[in-house]
Amino acid sequence: MITILPVQASDKDLHQLIKELDAYLMECYPAESIYGLDLDDPASFMIAYDKEGLPVGCGAIRALDKHHTELKRFYVRSSHRRQGIASRLLQALEEQAREAGFQIIRLETGAAQPEAIAFYQRYGYEQIERFGIYVDDESSLCYEKKLLHPM
Repeated sequence: MITILPVQASDKDLHQLIKELDAYLMECYPAESIYGLDLDDPASFMIAYDKEGLPVGCGAIRALDKHHTELKRFYVRSSHRRQGIASRLLQALEEQAREAGFQIIRLETGAAQPEAIAFYQRYGYEQIERFGIYVDDESSLCYEKKLLHPM
């Protein structure tokens, strides 16, 4: 059983997961192509916990403008991948974005992560032009998805 809960930016489990994510990304990209998230910036964070209550994944959304939000710091520990955790976590973050009134969710990933690209495409994300801070980074690939709001 997986439990997904909102957490504060100060959460120690969140910091540990982000540290692991950064270590993984450092193996794939040069430092200047790793885009973190200032934990002091307004964002909504979630952590996925396994049946023992151990943190196994995290993600965040942050507003880009009134209509667009960005998926940030999305990560599932390698020991817990291919178990549906990333899917559940992504769906929870998308739902949170919908409830907050966002119409489009965007994200940035890189060519060195084909599994991530395939995952996002499977969930309806379509490649777009690089945006924001990613515009000049040739290793960045950007995607977006329209969030459908219930009638």
